[in-house]
Amino acid sequence: MFNNFVGFFFADLSATEQLLEKLENAFDLASTIALYVTVAFIATLLICAIIIRNRDEAYLCKARKIMLWCVVGYAALAIISLGSLKIACYAVDGKVNANFWLMIGLFALAAVGIGTTVTLALCKVKGYKWAGLAFAAAFVIYAVVLLCVIPAKKPDYEPLSAWKMYLCSGVLVLAIVIPAILADTRSEYDAKALTYAAICVASSFALSYVKFFSLPQGGSVTFASMLPVCLYAYMFGTRRGLVAGVVYGLLQFIQSPQFYQPMQVLLDYPIAFGALGLAGIARKFKFLKGNMIAEFSVGAAIAILCRYFAHVISGYFVFSSWAMEGYTAVSWAFVYNLFTIVDLAIVLVVGALALSSKSVRRMVRGASEPSDVKQTA
Repeated sequence: MFNNFVGFFFADLSATEQLLEKLENAFDLASTIALYVTVAFIATLLICAIIIRNRDEAYLCKARKIMLWCVVGYAALAIISLGSLKIACYAVDGKVNANFWLMIGLFALAAVGIGTTVTLALCKVKGYKWAGLAFAAAFVIYAVVLLCVIPAKKPDYEPLSAWKMYLCSGVLVLAIVIPAILADTRSEYDAKALTYAAICVASSFALSYVKFFSLPQGGSVTFASMLPVCLYAYMFGTRRGLVAGVVYGLLQFIQSPQFYQPMQVLLDYPIAFGALGLAGIARKFKFLKGNMIAEFSVGAAIAILCRYFAHVISGYFVFSSWAMEGYTAVSWAFVYNLFTIVDLAIVLVVGALALSSKSVRRMVRGASEPSDVKQTA
């Protein structure tokens, strides 16, 4: 009887492993297909934009709306299909545990806080800023509790120095938040800003599944997945861009929950991707003389470099045991996370190509300006 029981147990284990392998293969196949479909989809949109660029403004306005809804539909399809496969992989692999749900609770609080504050702002309810501050305070308290309660996954992932890690993280957060607040005075949301935020975050999330390659210790190079959020920050300002980046970071955790230590999660997700909000900061740089491509490129470079340093801090303090032979913990953290610089190069190239179109530039200018402002190419 005992042998039968053992045989039954290992048979189930084998079946679980086989199911996981099938799900991972299905996800890899779907990601590969999505890569080529996304390239074709974006190329089609660019060709259409070039063909209709000389049409009258009324026609272009309708065409842009159709294109935007096509992007939303494609993003939703990619998120639902690829996201479902990824979550199924993690569920079968046993990575969806109590700590995962505690972090989901933190991110859910952030999502509810952002959603409530934006809704109150849209409804012109007085005191919506106080509601936002209250949710922000609750988020900080929750995060501090998690840092004190949830231990590292293994002793190897205990921070090399907890107080130095928190200090470096705090300095980086201030380096992101203070410029984002000072560089922009536009924090109120209207229907247009909210619609574009949903479109850009959904597009970035969909593109993040389209990977050229993934690194063995986490991280990947994608098909310009940061571009939509960076463009949103450029169009609507650093404050709203910061919020969009944080939301995108929360979605990234759900997509690929690398959980080893609470502060590591905050660094690698909401802080790292929240930094993308700085992509709009260069619109204030007078030496760029209003050159849209130059402004976007400089802003995106600043934003993604801040994301790079967030991963470096996490890599040094938490993942020092992963350093390859011949590297120190700090040098390995800087070298390994260079994949974000490759992502930056892709964003700059694709962004420059897109902004070279007069139609796209007109849409970018018109997105954040009042409807009564006359647009020029």
